[in-house]
Amino acid sequence: MRYQKAAQSAKFQPFAYLALAIYICIFFLSAWFSSYQNKVALQMREGFEQQRDRLQNEINRLKIEETRLTSIERIHEIAKDLQMVQPSKPAYVLRAD
Repeated sequence: MRYQKAAQSAKFQPFAYLALAIYICIFFLSAWFSSYQNKVALQMREGFEQQRDRLQNEINRLKIEETRLTSIERIHEIAKDLQMVQPSKPAYVLRAD
């Protein structure tokens, strides 16, 4: 008694090739999307770095401006203009009794 080899069905081969082709397409699409995602991420990083640099420059400019505005010399100059500076000579109070 001999066993017969199972004959491959004619429908199985095209299905296997189709499944293999779909798998290969999905693999290449995922590789393409991954590389595209990396490209977009690099572009976004460059934009964020430029924005960060611009904001840091603005912060530094504002710190310099704050230092200039709050300097002792400037405050003394404003006080002088408003005649709020203490005189170098002591003031005398005159009393009328």
